[in-house]
Amino acid sequence: MIHEIETEEDYQEGLKRFLEICGGPKTAEEEKELYLLMDLMEKYERNNCSVN
Repeated sequence: MIHEIETEEDYQEGLKRFLEICGGPKTAEEEKELYLLMDLMEKYERNNCSVN
């Protein structure tokens, strides 16, 4: 399970895992992981991908 996304490589791994989880039925643990990944990826995107 990914706990932090700090680099582009972390982000790509998080995205890969996100898509894996979305691709099929989810356990309660995977559902929690999915929400964690969404939060972590959103935070990374906000800090590194915004156009200001």
